[in-house]
Amino acid sequence: MSNFWDFESDLPSGFGVDTFSSTHIGVLVLSAIIIFWIIQIYRKQTDFGRLSIKRTISALLIMLYFSRWIWSAVFGDFSFFVSTLLPLHLCSVSAIMGTAAVFTNNRQLKEFSYGIALPGGLVAMANPNLGPYPLFSFFFVEYILTHLLLVLLPLLFVFGDGFRPDIKSLLHSIWLAAPFVVTAFWVNQIIGSNYMFLNHVEEGTVLVLFDKWLGTPGYLIAVFGSIIIAWFIFYAPWEIFKRRNLSDPSRPK
Repeated sequence: MSNFWDFESDLPSGFGVDTFSSTHIGVLVLSAIIIFWIIQIYRKQTDFGRLSIKRTISALLIMLYFSRWIWSAVFGDFSFFVSTLLPLHLCSVSAIMGTAAVFTNNRQLKEFSYGIALPGGLVAMANPNLGPYPLFSFFFVEYILTHLLLVLLPLLFVFGDGFRPDIKSLLHSIWLAAPFVVTAFWVNQIIGSNYMFLNHVEEGTVLVLFDKWLGTPGYLIAVFGSIIIAWFIFYAPWEIFKRRNLSDPSRPK
C-alpha cells in the first residue's frame, strides 16, 4: 500500500501484475462474480431503481476518468497526460457513449455499448498491460474498475432491460466510432502517442503475437480479423434466436 499513489517511474521493478498470473486470474474471477451479482440485483429493481443504478455507473465512469487527470497532475507529468489520457482510447470513448446511452435511452448508443464497448472492455481486462503497477495501486484499481463498469453497463441493457442487439445496427456503431479512430490516428502521427494501439503494439498484450506474425503495421490486419470474430460471437446467438422466433433470452423474469 505504500506505493498506492506512485507513478510508473517511481515504482521498483518486479511489482507489476503479469497477464494471466494467479493474481490477474483472481481479479477476473472476482470481477465476473461482481458483475453477475449486480445484474441479479438490477433485475429485481423498479424502473426508477434501474435508472438510478445506471446513472450511478455513468457517474462513476466519468469520475474515474477525471481521477486519472488529477492523479497524473499530482504524481505524473504533462507528457503522460497528453500521450495517454486524452479521450481517444476506446475505453474513454465507450464511457462517453455509455453515459449518453443512459441519459438519452438511445437505442443506437446502447448498440455501441454492446457491439464496441463490451468486447473492448473484455479484451482490456484480459490484457491489462499495466507494466510495473501492482495490484494495490491507484492506476491498477482505476483501470480494473473502469473496464468492469464498461462491461457491466451493456450487460444491464441486455439482461436487465431486455435490449436486443441487432447486427443491422452494428454498422451505425462503426460509423459512430470512426471519427474517434481517425482523430486518434491523426494525433498519433503528430505527437507520437499510441491511442487505440494504432501506432505500435504494447508489451504484455496479445498484440505482441500479432506483431510477431505480421509485423507493424501488419498486426492491424490480425486486430481487424479478431474484431470480426468477436462480432460473430456476440451477434450470432441473437440472430439465431430471432430467426427461430424464440423468446428473448434477455427479458427479465
